[in-house]
Amino acid sequence: MQLCFSHMDFLVGNREILEQMENVRVLPLFSDKVLHFFDCLSKKLIQSNEAKRYPDVIAYAFWIRRSSLERVRNQYKSNKQKMGRGVAFQIAPSNIPVQFAVSMTYALTAGNASIVRISDKKFEQVDIICGAVQAVLKDSCPELAPYICVARYPHNDEITQILTRMCDVRMIWGGNKTIANIRRATINARCIDLGFADRYSIAVFDADNYLKKDAGQVADDFYNDTYFSDQNACSSPRLIIWTGSKISEAKQQFWSELEKVVSEKYQMDPICSSDKLLKTAICAAEHPDIREVKESNLLVRIQLPSLYDDIMDYKGNCGYFFEYGVEDLQEIVPILKKECQTIAYIGDIEDKLRKIISDNGVKGVDRIVPVGHAADIAFVWDGLDLPNILSRQIGNV
Repeated sequence: MQLCFSHMDFLVGNREILEQMENVRVLPLFSDKVLHFFDCLSKKLIQSNEAKRYPDVIAYAFWIRRSSLERVRNQYKSNKQKMGRGVAFQIAPSNIPVQFAVSMTYALTAGNASIVRISDKKFEQVDIICGAVQAVLKDSCPELAPYICVARYPHNDEITQILTRMCDVRMIWGGNKTIANIRRATINARCIDLGFADRYSIAVFDADNYLKKDAGQVADDFYNDTYFSDQNACSSPRLIIWTGSKISEAKQQFWSELEKVVSEKYQMDPICSSDKLLKTAICAAEHPDIREVKESNLLVRIQLPSLYDDIMDYKGNCGYFFEYGVEDLQEIVPILKKECQTIAYIGDIEDKLRKIISDNGVKGVDRIVPVGHAADIAFVWDGLDLPNILSRQIGNV
């Protein structure tokens, strides 16, 4: 085991801590010492000039403030005793820099020790957060040092199997292929195994309501939901559904305002332009009636003559959107498959959307949020109540 772990590059913790992690005591759900740790980490990040360059790091810092976590803890207060399950082994995604820290937060607040494997892909956000975690563990919360390891290691089935054998919870963040590969490492009989797989999200805009809003603010909010993560986040809308009586007017205004925001804020890798061209060509080969609309490669939208059942097979990134207008919101039911995660909306339509999901027994859609909140971090994710799932309840008669 020592030889195996020597191949790991630790950003937080070390081999000795990792080897002893199975022996640490579990903690209560939302324990005071864990909330204190995250409050110290929040302050460290908010005060960091380096962190201030990255809105995703600052958003994470605000999410883990003591006051924020206290509000969540209050939602889980009951007369039931809840404790951690043990060790949580997490595989972080390679395309969302801060997600490793979010996953670590889920694990620790539920009372578990946390092992996080991060991608070989280098992000400064990862280094900033890990540096702050190390400083807090050293200066303010040394008692939590045995509970946290963050490490990189090359694809190695032996290491993955050993870490899997150690864990009581396994959380795999990534595509379906990543999940399948990691699951070749077998879990122990009582381990909870969670796979956060490939998902897609959509937006539903009431055109009449949109035209009453501040168009610039809506464009900023939608930019944050989509371009900020290059549409890599599962929660980033890729299909915009329009409803209402003034769809044409609303579309013209919305896309024009978004183009302004994108041209000011967004820098796109040149390869993305060819990727978008390829996506359109492949989609058009199967659906020749689609229409591509763009002023520049920064924002490409594909107008659909009908809501194809397979349209999400052609989804793209970095500002690549499908759009379709409906007369009745019931028309969207076929695309609300179990792979559909989030609906971001504009207008007084949340109740209608929830009724459609309920009446039609829809298997997809785990979140319905206003535009601008698709990327918000939450403790209920992919339809899973993580504080409850990642902890155990000590029952009575």
